[in-house]
Amino acid sequence: MFRQNFFLLVVLLLVSMLIVACGGETAEDVTSEEEVTTEESEETTEEGVEEATSGNVVVHADTINSSQVEDAVCVVNSRFEQGWRMVFRASVTDFDTDEFIEDADVKVVLENGEEFEMELGEHGEEGTLLYSVGWTIPEDFPTGSLDYKVVATVDGEEYVYEPFDVELSKLTIIEPTEG
Repeated sequence: MFRQNFFLLVVLLLVSMLIVACGGETAEDVTSEEEVTTEESEETTEEGVEEATSGNVVVHADTINSSQVEDAVCVVNSRFEQGWRMVFRASVTDFDTDEFIEDADVKVVLENGEEFEMELGEHGEEGTLLYSVGWTIPEDFPTGSLDYKVVATVDGEEYVYEPFDVELSKLTIIEPTEG
């Protein structure tokens, strides 16, 4: 009985410490900080008009199997075999208006320095507008994780998407499987 009570007390103490440690900003705190950031990003021009000094652009990206990969057409994936064709996809959105930006210059940059220009087009049955580029992984391309980033240039400013720096979610090139 003593052991059960002691164990329960230890668990309650740990839970209490976790709650205190994870406490912090409330939704109101975040909103206040966002308002300050927005106000700080505005300047008054000579004409007295407020302008944003930097845009609020969001870049999202993923990688999928191309339509040339059997049994896995357009499936979101992070592991690709040497010799496979894969597709990098991206969206570029104005955060303030939630509108898709159709005139961005978008490219994929691999860690080895290779760059691929992405083109805007409709994807899927819904005709979703996305920037994309296909890449056939060379048969002799090194296996292992491959860092990449998607760079979108909007009105002369660069905005970058980089995947999580978590080994299991990184783009990874693997040897072809048998059969």
